[in-house]
Amino acid sequence: MTPDAQAATGTPAHTARIGRWIVAGVPSGWAWIPDFGIQRQEPGSAPSNVCLKEDELLAGNQLKLYIQAQVTLMKRTFEEPLIAGPAPLEFPDATEAAMLMLKHRPLNGTTVFQVQHYVRSGKWIGIATLTTVEPELMQVRPAFEAFMKMVRIEPQA
Repeated sequence: MTPDAQAATGTPAHTARIGRWIVAGVPSGWAWIPDFGIQRQEPGSAPSNVCLKEDELLAGNQLKLYIQAQVTLMKRTFEEPLIAGPAPLEFPDATEAAMLMLKHRPLNGTTVFQVQHYVRSGKWIGIATLTTVEPELMQVRPAFEAFMKMVRIEPQA
């Protein structure tokens, strides 16, 4: 993977893939993890990461319904989660996209913050999830936004 400085030139040395996700670069201070996404590698920093996943719409063609189902699962999984969104989001070559934010406390009591980008192209759903501890959010969010600008989706065949 190329760092963000090289990817910004428009001619990255190579790209990586996770399903239909095409990744042209990684922000400085982060490392590529094959079949997962990226993880923050700065010494003394929280274990933040961005996971790229895929899913498929089983019924209908609305991202809204998919996200509603995800919110229901989150409410069942986490104790007293705070959920914001979904909010509309622009993403290249997507039929539609949305952002959702989740704040929850796992067993150790640390507040975990997640920012999820949901991207739909046909029946395909791409999910990019930033996971970090709340105090680190303002430090890692710019790297997440930069990373999302280096990510594209493969056009549907």
